[in-house]
Amino acid sequence: MVPRPITQEPSLEPPKITRRGFVQAGGCLFVSLALLPKAAADPAESPTTPVPTPIASWLEIRSDNTVLVRTGRTEIGTGMSAFYPQVVAEELRIAPQSITLIMGDTDKTPDGGYSAGFLTGAANLRKVAAYTYQALLKLAADHLGVPASALRVANGIVSCASRSVTYSQLIQGQHLDLHIPVSGKPARFAAPGVSSVAGLDWVGLDGLVVVGNPPTKPIGEYNVVGTSFPMPGIRNKVTGKTQWSCDVRLPGMLHARMVRPPTLGSTLLSVGELDKQRFPKSQVIRKANLLAVLSSDEWEAVTAAQALASTTKWISWSGLPGSENLTETLRKHPWGAPDASKGDPDKVKAAFAKASRILPASYEQPYIRHAPIGPYLAVADVRKDGTATIWAQPGHLQASRARMARILDMPLENVVVRWLDHAAQFGRKTFGGDGAEADAAILSKLAGKPVRVQWSLQEDLAWSAASPGWMSTIRAALDAGGQITAVQSAFYSPFMFDARPLGAILAGLPAGTTKPGGFLATEWIYDKIEFRLEQIYAMNNLGADSPYGGLRGLIMRTPGQRQQNFVVESMMNEAAATARIDPVKFRLEHTTDPRLIELIERTTKAANWESRPSPATTARTTGSTPLPGRGMSVIRRENAYWVAIAEILVTPEAGSIQVTKFIVGVECGKIINPRQLERCIRGGVVMGLGEALKEEVTFDNSKVTSTDWSRYQILTMRETPEIRIVPISRDDQGFGGGGETPNALPPPTIAAAFFDATGIQPRRIPLTAAYVRSVLSPHAPTHR
Repeated sequence: MVPRPITQEPSLEPPKITRRGFVQAGGCLFVSLALLPKAAADPAESPTTPVPTPIASWLEIRSDNTVLVRTGRTEIGTGMSAFYPQVVAEELRIAPQSITLIMGDTDKTPDGGYSAGFLTGAANLRKVAAYTYQALLKLAADHLGVPASALRVANGIVSCASRSVTYSQLIQGQHLDLHIPVSGKPARFAAPGVSSVAGLDWVGLDGLVVVGNPPTKPIGEYNVVGTSFPMPGIRNKVTGKTQWSCDVRLPGMLHARMVRPPTLGSTLLSVGELDKQRFPKSQVIRKANLLAVLSSDEWEAVTAAQALASTTKWISWSGLPGSENLTETLRKHPWGAPDASKGDPDKVKAAFAKASRILPASYEQPYIRHAPIGPYLAVADVRKDGTATIWAQPGHLQASRARMARILDMPLENVVVRWLDHAAQFGRKTFGGDGAEADAAILSKLAGKPVRVQWSLQEDLAWSAASPGWMSTIRAALDAGGQITAVQSAFYSPFMFDARPLGAILAGLPAGTTKPGGFLATEWIYDKIEFRLEQIYAMNNLGADSPYGGLRGLIMRTPGQRQQNFVVESMMNEAAATARIDPVKFRLEHTTDPRLIELIERTTKAANWESRPSPATTARTTGSTPLPGRGMSVIRRENAYWVAIAEILVTPEAGSIQVTKFIVGVECGKIINPRQLERCIRGGVVMGLGEALKEEVTFDNSKVTSTDWSRYQILTMRETPEIRIVPISRDDQGFGGGGETPNALPPPTIAAAFFDATGIQPRRIPLTAAYVRSVLSPHAPTHR
């Protein structure tokens, strides 16, 4: 069933149902797509171009009164598989247990969107369900012969007085279509010279968007949303029933192991020889600088690849500054005009001229990894009939599909991307790049058979894109009372949107393009600070002269805002200390936002916060006795407010930091699923603690050197503190993003607690033992 275009904006009335003939047994209602004309004319395409997927249904009501719902988003740990059924169930007035959710697969779902777009995906389904509900009310009113206003609905049963009818009975013996109006289209590559967000080479970040304003159920009447409906996949994972991507097995499938260049820029000089007696099932495939060993026996592929690597020769390359020189490299870079800017320079300059005191600071962070314990894996089946299916874990399936189609030189509609559970993809594959799927697709096309590619941990830590290091300067103008009157900041970083798949880059195939760009991500909450100027600068990848792009940068959870908020919150803590004001009181003095104020007050009360300035009277920089410290920070993101308070122990002589307690206050509007929100918060805090205390990508002048868990350290279970959550749910503030932001909380909070314990302000993370000992040295400057 192909989506049918419509030629005008939808009214507030629900779309009409059309009948498609009598069905002999049972019946169903299909909720399908109808395209709106594009807002801006595109001469290369007709306004009626159908959505390039073979599926036309969002939702099906079946003859047994159950419901099938489809969404192009995927379960990436945020709990969408639980709260998407909750949202639909609420609007349809049914039990969420009666809903079967199909997620992600490009041949089974109508829309698509990026990994963090779970709210927009939920908004789509909420409208789809609302449209459907209005259509069902109309059917029921006709069936029962009463006005729709006289009807009551519960658990999929429509009733009036003593008469009732189920949804399935309403559609009995009929095949009905309800066309839902949408705008946009799935992700696709932009025309030459056209870019979207921060230099990305494709458009369609959010995919299709359901438009119009169907009547929705008032939030105050919800009885499913707001409860901890379980994620349906957890039981299968615990009992071993889940099919992971590593479980995919296809007839004739070959296992592949990649032979990577020794540096981030080495090109292939000569391929080594394989001993066919030792490796009888193996074959070597090369495409430009993409080199792999394939075998029907996985262990043979592993050992054969190791043997081949030992005799393969590459041209040397050195184009990196070394991780120890990162900040100096950024300082010396010839920055041009800012990529993004907000504020009036003249007004800020005038405000600084009137300041009683100016507080300057500079903050920095090295490159960090997503560092999943389970590295990349993908299976591809590129067939001779010109079609392809790829099993992988993209954060944006439609974008991945577009990239695979370009790499394979196939029409978009000939490529299917299927999502299966795997470890830790969130963030690092948001834009359809990186990962093993390009390797698998290219090798499958060349071999003429299905190919499974498994990266090693060392390969992942050496070659996957990383969250770029950065530095930032900031200064605050303080009045005579210690209050901030103006802020000026500049953020400098390599490009963080290089989503080109590694396999395509090495093979010399179309991988997309990159154009350095940055974006301003802070959501300013200190409205009493009248003047501010924020500027963002971006440069190309480090080692960009490499044929592979050098050290490729890609976003991580809470992109941009995580880094930029660390700078702002650290400055707020420094300014509070300078003014000798309690850091909580200092923040309250700089905002009038009632949501933030309430959350700060509730969280600090739960934490038994003692009002006093930092540092503590017990602060010192020497000794073997652990010193207590406490710190706090706040952030607002996607209509959600967050407050964090940390308690730590610092042992100066050892340079160690033990986080003993971490308290998170959150107000994200109406909480959809309390238990899943708590899980997201705990996971995000653990991730952020690793970033604050341990994680750092190291590299020499040619390659990444932190390629195992001893050199790239992540937080362990033993180091995980007590995490307490203080939630506020509000019916009057809509829905906010609760799945990502917690990882942004630990860095500024732990840095503030360290200052409270020692009197020394760290201006770099992670706070490793070596760094802590260096900043506590009597020869170090006061601010580090």
